[in-house]
Amino acid sequence: MTRFDGFDLAKFTRSASMIVLAGVLFGTAVSDADAQRRNRRDAEQSEEDAAERVFSAAIGEIVLVAQEQQGLELFAESIETLNRALNTSGINPYERSIVLQMRGRAYYEQEQVQRAITDWETAITTGAMLTSEIANLRINIGQLYITEGQYDQGINTLEAAIRDAGPDIVTAPLARMLSQAYAQAERYQDGLRWAEAFWELHPYADRSRGDYSLMLFYYQQLDMIPQQMEIVEAMVARWPDEKRNWTSYASLLAQTNRETDAFEANKIMYINGMLTESAEIERVSQYYSYFEYPYRGAAILEREMNAGRVDRDQGNLQLLANMWRQAREWERAIPVLRQLAQLTGDGDDWVKLAEALYQEDQLSEAETAFQEALNRGGINRPGDTWNLLGTVRYELGRRQSAIAAFQEGARFPYARRTANGWATFIRAEINGEAERARLRRRIARDECGFTITDLVNGARLFGDVDEEGRVNIDVPERCQPFYNRFGEPIEEVAANDADAESDNG
Repeated sequence: MTRFDGFDLAKFTRSASMIVLAGVLFGTAVSDADAQRRNRRDAEQSEEDAAERVFSAAIGEIVLVAQEQQGLELFAESIETLNRALNTSGINPYERSIVLQMRGRAYYEQEQVQRAITDWETAITTGAMLTSEIANLRINIGQLYITEGQYDQGINTLEAAIRDAGPDIVTAPLARMLSQAYAQAERYQDGLRWAEAFWELHPYADRSRGDYSLMLFYYQQLDMIPQQMEIVEAMVARWPDEKRNWTSYASLLAQTNRETDAFEANKIMYINGMLTESAEIERVSQYYSYFEYPYRGAAILEREMNAGRVDRDQGNLQLLANMWRQAREWERAIPVLRQLAQLTGDGDDWVKLAEALYQEDQLSEAETAFQEALNRGGINRPGDTWNLLGTVRYELGRRQSAIAAFQEGARFPYARRTANGWATFIRAEINGEAERARLRRRIARDECGFTITDLVNGARLFGDVDEEGRVNIDVPERCQPFYNRFGEPIEEVAANDADAESDNG
């Protein structure tokens, strides 16, 4: 016999059969002694109706046979026997109520639930049952409606039982049954009072995981966040090793903008080995990044990738690379960025690789990566990339190539000011170096002019001249670019210097 949340249908109908047997054996009216103790109103009703609550010998014999048949689980036979009783003329209301209850039990045992319900509801209409008997029977009927998926009928029947017998009849199992029926009917607001009544009636020590889950379900459906938090915190405290409790707790903390607490909850789960799914580990590593601990988040993600617990897919590589970049761990970011760039072929991924290489002073590789990014295309801000390429080329000492890159960058309005600034600076640097070289040369030439004049005059004074009247002097090495051995200016050099000075304006 199936038991429903503490209400045993077979036990109830068997007790009714015992009442019948006692009436037959002793030929006296049998009142419901348990109901007398529980409810004075039933006792008074019993005394008033005692004359009517008796069995005739004929009906009593039939009922006794049916009872024996049910004891032997001959339920089909007992139905036929009970049908004879119901068809007997002169059967009184009390006898009819007992027979209907017994037949209802037989139908129930044969899984003819609707017929069982009909018999029990008809038994109530006889008017021969005590208030407590009606309430108990309605509780059984309500359970059957619920098991048949007729939730509203089950709710109405159970609540009618409570109205019949008063609020004292409400026990924790009954309140739980009602709350479950309301939940099945998706009438959460109406059912909340029964769920909370069950919670209050059910002792803390006896509460199971299912009981906590029932309350949490109601509060979730009604979006009652503080109450959800109360239940989940209690579950975490009571079952601290259960992952689902911690997961719900962390989710609620995030929903209530307690992100720091949610982060701590996820840390506890990770440290205690509760997070095993790839998405869970990704989430905890992202928390580290969000709370300015990108190094720790990246270290966790990389370790779990290497262990095979986190997928080494494009999204996770992107996440790992971004966290290493956020932590300014360029050396550790480079292998990940290179793998990502080769995997996606995306221009922006090549830009990120180039930036990391630049940060690590790997300038030649950075230049190649920037150029690759520009060749791939699809870059978010290509003007900025051209400017970065120009910067790398400048640091490599390739100033004309750098200017060419900055000229490309100047084609984009958002990058133009920076590009033109750099190009102007490099040109000025080149021109400044040339001017300084010319100035140094001119000073050197002028200084040599004085030196050569002195040497020429000395040679003439001592008669050190050739047949053509030219002196022959030993020109210092520093002056050899400007004067020949006769102390004469080298005409080509002088002409070039004059042109340079003229160009300089």
